[in-house]
Amino acid sequence: MMFWIVITTTAIAAGFWIAWPFLRAKPGELSGVDGALSIYRDQMKEVDRDRASGLISATEAEAATLEIERRALHVSRQNERALVASRGAPMATLGLTAVTAILGLALYAGLGAPGAPDQPLAARADDILHQKAEAGDLRSSIQLLAQKAEQDPENLDAWVLLAQSYAVIGEYAKSRDAYGKAASLATDQPEIQSAYAEAIVSANNDVVSAEARELFLQLAQDFNDPRAHYYLSLAKAQAQDYQGALVGWVTLLDSSDPSAPWVPLVRRDIVDVARTIGADLRQILPDATPAEIKAAQNNVASGPALSSAADIANLANRLAKTPRDFKGWIELARLYVDSNDPDAARDALNTARVEYANAPFVSRKIDEAEQALGLALNKGPDAAAVAAMSELSQGERDQMIDDMVAGLADRLQDDPMDLDGWVMLVRSYATLGRDEQAKQAYKTALTVFETDTVSLATLKEAAGQLVQR
Repeated sequence: MMFWIVITTTAIAAGFWIAWPFLRAKPGELSGVDGALSIYRDQMKEVDRDRASGLISATEAEAATLEIERRALHVSRQNERALVASRGAPMATLGLTAVTAILGLALYAGLGAPGAPDQPLAARADDILHQKAEAGDLRSSIQLLAQKAEQDPENLDAWVLLAQSYAVIGEYAKSRDAYGKAASLATDQPEIQSAYAEAIVSANNDVVSAEARELFLQLAQDFNDPRAHYYLSLAKAQAQDYQGALVGWVTLLDSSDPSAPWVPLVRRDIVDVARTIGADLRQILPDATPAEIKAAQNNVASGPALSSAADIANLANRLAKTPRDFKGWIELARLYVDSNDPDAARDALNTARVEYANAPFVSRKIDEAEQALGLALNKGPDAAAVAAMSELSQGERDQMIDDMVAGLADRLQDDPMDLDGWVMLVRSYATLGRDEQAKQAYKTALTVFETDTVSLATLKEAAGQLVQR
């Protein structure tokens, strides 16, 4: 009842507000007519003065007067019509307004829903989100998953599903965060802890960070987790410890069932590293297939080029005209690798990255292609830098290397918690034959991380053997 009282009062008020301009007097509208009549009176006086002074004849004066009177009469008639219009028809106006209000109320009574509860904006937005999700919109479905996980933060399955969903659409940072929530709820489930560490790697552009390596090291020690062993070897490869990476991957391969899903990935990376360092794959993988042996060849002289210059030129020309073809860029990179031109292959993939900078899924595919082609593990200096270094004398090269190592040592003085930096410094000193400096750097790093057991274990595994020779 109260609702109808309110709605009726509102309708009447709205009707009066609409009718008010038609009901009130409008004296200001006649001001223009009064001004025109005043002008005509002045003109008639002017005609009388001109006739009295002899400027015009009596006939001319009479004709001018008649014309002025005719115009004044026309204005007077307009004045009368304006007065009638200004007074209007108040009863008709009120009647029309009342009819409009009544019709509006009748339509709402028939078509509206006065008994429906209030629907806030948030609820309407939620309905729209559900509709989009039911229509197959993946991001809307993921947003609903996120809401469910936030509303029930102890729901492990919700966090895992949300993390996997974010990974599917290339939102790796959000996937990492969701896996982190799941890992905090499942501290005794190694598969979730391992997935969390892998998500950290994915969110870090596939680089194994110190945080991820520490998690993988713990999983390898406590649960002998295959994924952990894989990424620990990948971390060594990314730190250019290729021999250590090969040992780790071959060990993982020997201990795995041949049908295990990670076996193809491990074999691919072994082939990539063998090509990078120019090793004979048959000595590393006695059961290497002919295709793997061919892919591991590092010198074009060892066999004919798999792709002709014409194939490369044709594809490059086509991509120059239609660059929005990421599969084409990946194929071009493969052709360059087959022709022993890794720098050109990297350039092709980098061009594809620029074209698809805002497409996470495609960027992921490009990164996977870079890994598969063996281009990610050996990101050394570009051709210009190699050419510049080739022009230096041996003494100048040694000095350049010394400066780089000294710069790393200086940076570690300011940022001593950089575990990767200490490992690199120890390895650099050992490679240069500066055993005492390597031992001192290792000793300092042990002191820095003496209260961090996980970092200590990582340090000993990555650099301990280098100072015990």
